[in-house]
Amino acid sequence: MSEGNDVPVKKRGIDTFNEISSQAETWSATMDRIDRDEAGLVSLFEGVDQVLFTGCGSAYNASFSIAACFQAMTGICARSVHSSEFFLFNQMYVCGGKKTLAVMISRSGSTTETLTAQRRAAELGFRTLAITCFADSPMAEEADRAIVLEEASEKSVATTRSLTAMVLAGDYLAAKAAGDEDAVSKYRKLPGALTQKMPAFQSLAERISKIPDIRKFAFVGSGSYYGLAREAQLKIKETTLLPADSYVSLDYLHGPMSNVDEHMLVTILSSDAGHKYDQILAHKMKELHGRVLVLTDRKRGGFYRLLGFCHAAGKRTG
Repeated sequence: MSEGNDVPVKKRGIDTFNEISSQAETWSATMDRIDRDEAGLVSLFEGVDQVLFTGCGSAYNASFSIAACFQAMTGICARSVHSSEFFLFNQMYVCGGKKTLAVMISRSGSTTETLTAQRRAAELGFRTLAITCFADSPMAEEADRAIVLEEASEKSVATTRSLTAMVLAGDYLAAKAAGDEDAVSKYRKLPGALTQKMPAFQSLAERISKIPDIRKFAFVGSGSYYGLAREAQLKIKETTLLPADSYVSLDYLHGPMSNVDEHMLVTILSSDAGHKYDQILAHKMKELHGRVLVLTDRKRGGFYRLLGFCHAAGKRTG
């Protein structure tokens, strides 16, 4: 298409599409950056009793996922706190007398609430680590140390590759801090796995987009997947302006499921620990005439037998 004087009109959403498509390269660059500064970054955790992960919007959702993985891998107490809650009510979230590291997450590195939280953390004598995409941002410049993911920066308003890169940065750093070489090796394989699976992901998304009856969405997950479920619902709201919810998986079996009908797509982020309960949840959603999509890292026979559909890389949707 063109508009006057043959000036090309950019296809709507092309920046977002390109940013999503380039995630494999971004992930490799993210881990390379952490490898280059490994000694300095890992030293931040020496003697630390608790780690607080904080951010706003997508970064806050990322903090849920990172905190859960970090505590599981390192054994250090970790929690997610919204940036505004941190500086307004830090006494409700910080255990007094404990050596604390505050990890501030922000794509821009200048998010008002998160910058305020970082400065408050410094006043309290906490070590600070900023995870951002811009080296010249106030957060990067003022933190004790920063992970600057320049390759993950975006033109789009909605965070995609920056969000996944920031989550990966937190998780990969946790593996490094824990000295878990097996986990480090597995993270290193993720870019290759994504490159292999991306065509299937795109095909699935296109098929779902062509189902006219789907008018609302729910994303559910447990453990580290809860933060990802929160982010998925935010992406739907930002990019499609359609209704979307997110819940801890089994909490959805209470009041929230009253919203399920033939117009609802419920996406279950299925974990090893919650697998059998996820099957129960999926079955209940089908009884309520909802459509169900399961995202999992392997084929799980129970879902096939129960529902006759597959996960993100599968053959059919239901």
